[in-house]
Amino acid sequence: MRSIFLPLFLATGLLLVGCGSGISERTTAVKRAIETREYNVDTKTLMSASVGAFQDLGYTIDVLNSDYGLITGSRTQGTQTSQVDDDGSLLGAIVAGLFGFEGRSDDIVVTPLKLSATITIKEVSSDPLISSLRVNFESGGNEYSDLFFRSFFAAIDQSIFLDTSIGD
Repeated sequence: MRSIFLPLFLATGLLLVGCGSGISERTTAVKRAIETREYNVDTKTLMSASVGAFQDLGYTIDVLNSDYGLITGSRTQGTQTSQVDDDGSLLGAIVAGLFGFEGRSDDIVVTPLKLSATITIKEVSSDPLISSLRVNFESGGNEYSDLFFRSFFAAIDQSIFLDTSIGD
């Protein structure tokens, strides 16, 4: 009886945690506030700083279109490991593992984790000169990475500061 109780308890806990994780989702307005910044520079300077920030963070520039203010960068980081059962379901593998069903060792799938981000830049005002930068970040899953935004905007701030200091 005890050998059945523990896996059942764990399965119930996983189900509750999985269903409850959507409650703390951020609103669209909060996400936009984190993803968007305005700078007192022209769009050309902001494009240049964005390319430099991408490269400083280890991203490769995939798309660069200055006419539309669009930059897309990506990088591959580490790996994601998942186990699938015979009919390809990850949930089936988890349940089988909890209840002691045996799986084959060749059912483990290792895939690289692809990170990508797209930047859109537009001029908001010409007097005073203000340009807006918005970043959309994807981490290959549903994670929303505050660390990426802090790192990216810190690199942009540093690049713009250096450009304006040297240019004077």
